Amino acid sequence: MTIKKSGRATGLTTGEILQADVTLNVQYGAGRIARFSDQLLAGAMGQGGDSGSEILDNGNKLVGLLFAGSDNTTIINRIENVFSGLGLSL
Repeated sequence: MTIKKSGRATGLTTGEILQADVTLNVQYGAGRIARFSDQLLAGAMGQGGDSGSEILDNGNKLVGLLFAGSDNTTIINRIENVFSGLGLSL
């Protein structure tokens, strides 16, 4: 799936979903690790400051929110999981 995002740090970038249903550990703080499951993995699309950017498909449908990344990858929270976690619905 081809995707795009508009972020504070990198502006408009495009990419594609490379893998779905990804589980990963993210280190934060001093030696603290959080596990995230059911994430989407895309190629590099952002940098620090782009977290929270909306991820859209080619039809401008909201797919998820940019969560984390590196020089090679971008991790995206599925929008269904974000809405569920916040108790929201459309």
